[in-house]
Amino acid sequence: MENNKLLKGLYPITTNVYKSDIDYISNIKTVIESKINIFQFRSKTLSFKRKRYLLKKISIMCNDNNVKLIINDDYNLIKSFDINGLHIGSSDEDLRAARKYFGGNFIIGKSCYDSIDLAKYSEENGASYISFGAMYPTMSKESVIITKHSVLVDAKKVIKIPICVIGGINKSNISNLMKYEPDMICMISGIFSQKDIKKEIKDIKSKILK
Repeated sequence: MENNKLLKGLYPITTNVYKSDIDYISNIKTVIESKINIFQFRSKTLSFKRKRYLLKKISIMCNDNNVKLIINDDYNLIKSFDINGLHIGSSDEDLRAARKYFGGNFIIGKSCYDSIDLAKYSEENGASYISFGAMYPTMSKESVIITKHSVLVDAKKVIKIPICVIGGINKSNISNLMKYEPDMICMISGIFSQKDIKKEIKDIKSKILK
């Protein structure tokens, strides 16, 4: 798939915690302009109206910077904007139905937590990439499953689509994960909770590229 060339490197995801819309958009702008390939809009707590308001601005920024914009589970938002993909969790839109509806070029990611079997099923049924995690304890999501790093070793033997890692990843522990050669590294608070986001991303990228 052509998209596989872009499904690499740092994969930032929006935070649910922010001071104001201005602060939120400003931080996202910094991230999107940092030469990333892919960015995910994830917001479980905002109203649909506010999501649309924010996403209108985010989609323009992504388009201007050639960044693939992924929506986390909110199927209805995809219809209104220039969206490149959908990320599906355990109880979100059915993977096969989503692939049939959106077609072959649309990016569809699937959360697989710590399950190799789910990863294989997802690859066989049209996922563009799969994600494992949480790799470490995280405050970004409740009731997380901590994934053993050995899962990445096993996954690399049988999964051919890009593999993403997520959950509790930050600048201090990312080097330990890179030895397992994941294709993408998802980060939320590891980026958005930092005072100097631009510098943090630069430091993170240097560790990813080592």
